[in-house]
Amino acid sequence: MSCESVALNAEISAEDIAKLCFDKFKSLPKTGKPNEKEWTILAGVVLHHKQTGKSEVISLGSGTKCIGKSKLCPQGLILNDSHAEVMARRGLMRYMYHQLKNALVKSDENTESIFEWLPEQKKFQMKKDLTFHFLSTQTPCGDACIIAKPKPQDCNEEEPLIKRSKLEEVKFDETNTGCIVDNVYTGAKLIGSHHSDAMQQLVGAVRTKPGRGERTLSLSCSDKLAKWQVMGVQGALLDFLLMAPIYFETLNFWGDNDFVSLERAIWKRFENNDFQPNKYKLHIPEIRICKKPAFPYAQDSAKQPSPNSLVWCNIPEMLKPYEISVNGKKQGITTKKLHSPQSALKISKFYLLKEFINVLKMLPVLCNTFDKLESKSYSECKSWAKDYQNAWSAVKVNYFRQWSHKPDNLLHFSVEEIENKDNGKK
Repeated sequence: MSCESVALNAEISAEDIAKLCFDKFKSLPKTGKPNEKEWTILAGVVLHHKQTGKSEVISLGSGTKCIGKSKLCPQGLILNDSHAEVMARRGLMRYMYHQLKNALVKSDENTESIFEWLPEQKKFQMKKDLTFHFLSTQTPCGDACIIAKPKPQDCNEEEPLIKRSKLEEVKFDETNTGCIVDNVYTGAKLIGSHHSDAMQQLVGAVRTKPGRGERTLSLSCSDKLAKWQVMGVQGALLDFLLMAPIYFETLNFWGDNDFVSLERAIWKRFENNDFQPNKYKLHIPEIRICKKPAFPYAQDSAKQPSPNSLVWCNIPEMLKPYEISVNGKKQGITTKKLHSPQSALKISKFYLLKEFINVLKMLPVLCNTFDKLESKSYSECKSWAKDYQNAWSAVKVNYFRQWSHKPDNLLHFSVEEIENKDNGKK
């Protein structure tokens, strides 16, 4: 396997990143935040400038909810997954589109961008002295929540297993890792009908999100973080515009976390897999755990999880960077507008597709290659990133053989189709 190891980053600590994110979250409007009887999970992305030593929060996301498969939206207007990690990553994508536009604005010398346009390659490149750093206030759902202990090889040499109650089972995993799965319950569900018990706590397995209601098709945050460490955080649309994938240099987790489980879930369960694409590689981040400063909205058994999800990204206020989501839609939307673009968050598939098209329109060298951009479906636009799609197909074979497949009709919408429906046209 081709691996890229990130050197220890002493320039910005996990505590520094947590403080930046917590302070920024505190500064956001009170509307939508948890009340005194609620808790939430917060995730954030920090941009670090190596040359100047400056760090700034780029995006924040909070939330613990996702929707069931019967509520998936074929128009790209509703978020499938509103967990904090996913909200923060989508906020980062919205920020990136804004930065791509800034890189093309030549009339304003004061406009800065993290990207530069390379005319010969017809691609954008992120400036070399910049790094992204990820924070979460809780262990990612899925594989990272499962703590495995070494499997005893010789009963005469090992300490006896601690006695447990009849309700607590000790299970040996089925992944040849030689581990006993400790009694840590992820809640995330195994994929694949050959598992009679979808709640088995097997080490290294791909899972969907936890939840008490209808089963979701959204993959666990452990699996999504692992995917981003191979494919990058940019996704297919942005990948079409970029020279290289973008990775998190450090992953920082606040609170009680198990380092070995985090490391396994995020990259180590794949280290022996044979996968050597030209453009993408298993990017090994520095994983760090911190317990300071205090986070006032941390999970508390005496409180209820907040029903809201929040997202903020570092773009001008006139573009409304702060949004509140309930069930994957804007908070407070009327029934009349429930299935219209007015109900959608700016980080939804629909609006990120619009951002992609708007950037292409600023680039005649690319735009002239395609006719009627607004009529192109979301799936067709994603298919233009051929390197990404080929690599992702290989990754699913080598890393995520049971990655859930969502119905194809969820990707067939176009901007033109949705806007025409909204305007009452046939």
